[in-house]
Amino acid sequence: MADRKLITPRFKAVVGNLELSDGITAECYSSVTERCNYAVIELDRQLIGKVELADMMPAEVLLGYDDDYDTIVNGYVIAERSSGGKIHILDDTVLLMRTRITATFVDSTPQDVIRYGLEMAGITDYQLSAAYYPVCRSMPVYNASILDLIALVNKKWGIDASYYFVSGRFYWNTGLEQETIYILEEGKNILSYTEFCNEAEVKTIGIPWIHQGELVEIHHSRYSGQVRVTATKVKRDEKGQVRMFLTFQPEV
Repeated sequence: MADRKLITPRFKAVVGNLELSDGITAECYSSVTERCNYAVIELDRQLIGKVELADMMPAEVLLGYDDDYDTIVNGYVIAERSSGGKIHILDDTVLLMRTRITATFVDSTPQDVIRYGLEMAGITDYQLSAAYYPVCRSMPVYNASILDLIALVNKKWGIDASYYFVSGRFYWNTGLEQETIYILEEGKNILSYTEFCNEAEVKTIGIPWIHQGELVEIHHSRYSGQVRVTATKVKRDEKGQVRMFLTFQPEV
């Protein structure tokens, strides 16, 4: 468990060589089900036209305290979606989307196919499940993106596998290496609790170090227990206030 006194975290975005912390509003989103992390940075009038953007320009969004910052989104500027003072940033999923292959995989496991696809997209930092799966004698793929290839692997082997990036590392069908489980408590750092369909959401102050796919412990009058975060959303308003929304499925 972890005990930290968290009040008002600092938010900053690094786009190319430019660091932005004032004059911006932002919304960052990550999800296990949508399998991507993205951010939308909106510039105020004084900054519009002063920030030069290029497609696939490296970009990073961070949240933290003093010198202890955590990466929320690490990826690239998507120029086709960035205009009118808005900067769209997508994680390395964009590399999986834009890399296409035609190949026939012979005597391969799911890990063999996914590893090949990742490396073709330039992804070298990844963690794949070590579970045993039978070899597929032949798997032809024609003009498929690497994102589609991974979905095809799941379908071919009948695997209900989650896959996503966290801080630049790709995970397939494996949990995150987690040393700390953060505790969220009503009256301390939980600002509200909402239930919808089969999910629940807690609104809290911006807490770095919590990512989708990780465990947190909830202590609230409406629900208490250890849950796995399925999605995170971080918002920064024009006054610099940061709020985080964590989605999870309560255990019945």
